[in-house]
Parts: sequence; structure tokens; C-alpha cells
Amino acid sequence: MPEADDQSNNSPSAHDFPQPPTTAAANPSTQQQHLHNNDSTNAAAAIDESLMLEKGAPIPPRKFYRQKRYWIVCSIITTIIVVVVVLLALFVFYPMIAQFLMNQSGIEVGDAQITFHPPKDNLQKRGGVDATSITPAADLNSTFFMSMASDLTNTGPFPAALHFHNPINVYYNDTLLGKMTLPDSNIALGKGHIDAVTPFEIANTTFFALFAKEMLAVDEFKWRLKGKLDITALTRTATVDLDKEITIAGKFIPQRGS
Repeated sequence: MPEADDQSNNSPSAHDFPQPPTTAAANPSTQQQHLHNNDSTNAAAAIDESLMLEKGAPIPPRKFYRQKRYWIVCSIITTIIVVVVVLLALFVFYPMIAQFLMNQSGIEVGDAQITFHPPKDNLQKRGGVDATSITPAADLNSTFFMSMASDLTNTGPFPAALHFHNPINVYYNDTLLGKMTLPDSNIALGKGHIDAVTPFEIANTTFFALFAKEMLAVDEFKWRLKGKLDITALTRTATVDLDKEITIAGKFIPQRGS
């Protein structure tokens, strides 16, 4: 009998064998029920949200850049900035802009003639100097007449009126040669034209005699014009400095005229 008891005690029981897992994956009906519960919860939440909106619950605020008031404010600020920039350009920066345009512009002399008798037409009166007031009896060593056709280049995109503060000083090799007058002119689309028929007052007769010898011997010579002029554009006027080098063809004999 003791042996029978030992055998009964040593026999395996149901608890000694591994049990199958009891998860939701092992039970499809349980998983479907869980998904159904989630759908029911989401639907209930959506219904609650709709009910809250119907009862006057606060609506989430719209993004600021989608609001009409935002664009109205931006338009007003942009308009103010544009007006301020334009006013600054006209009243503060315009003189600097005008001087910059004058510095980068050029004067190309296409034709130049010298005569010791006043021309019969196209006479100029600039700075109190009248070409008709200088007669042939005047001192030819101190005064002659010059006819010069010039093109203005690279003057900028804006149309403008030019008024020179005559007389304009003329330098040759950094030495004052004399004074001349230039007529008013207009520029537009980056170019302009000057037709000058002007008396030339010699500042230094000795130096001018040396220049005259070189003028007849070289193919071209350079003058530097210095003075001031007014530039009027966009209803604004600025006084700028004139400092331009011009090139004139040489080897021409002054015309004595009759």
C-alpha cells in the first residue's frame, strides 16, 4: 500500500502541464468587441463635440494671417513705409542721387570750332556775358568764340533739366586756361545734347599761347570743366558739382571769320 500511495503522489496533475495563453488574439470575438467599444467611444466623443458647438462652446481661434483685419493693418503699414521712403528719396537723398548721376555721366564732344569774331546766330547769354557785346575790336588775346556740339551720356533713367552756373572754369594740364558758358539743357533716357556757342575768356594769355601751339600739333587734347549746375527732376532741384574731362580733336586752325 505504501507503494500505491507513492505512485499516486508522483503522477502528474493538470496543473503541471502548460496552459494555453488567454489573450485577446486567441479569442477573435473578444478583439471584435474591443474594436466595437473603441468605435462607440469615438462616435460618442464626436456627438459630444457637436453638442458643445450647438450649445455655444468656444470655437478654436483662426490663425492670425487668415484674418481680414491682419491684411488691412499690413496694407496701411506698407503704404506708410512707401510714402516715407519716397519722401526721404526726394528731400534727403535726392541731392546725393543727383551728384552720383552727374559723377558717372560723360560729355562727348563731337565737333568744336574756334573763331575770333562773334557768330551771327545762336548767340548765348549766360551769367551776364553776352556774345554780341564782344566786338571784333576786342582784345583777341583775351577773348575768342567757341562753337561746340556735345553729347551727354549715361545720365540716368529720369528726365531732368540742367542749368549751369556760368561761367564754367576750363583747365588744361591742371592749370586754369579760361572761362566759358554752357546753355541750359535737358536729359532723358540716359542721354542728352548740348549745343554751345560761347565766348571764351582767356585767364592766362601766356599759358594759352603754349596751349595753342600744342593744340595745333596733337591729334586731340583734354580739357577739364569745373563748376556747378542745377539738376531739376521729379519737381525737385539739387545743386551739384561739375567736374568733367572732355576730349577735343586737335590740329585745327582757328577761323578768323570776316
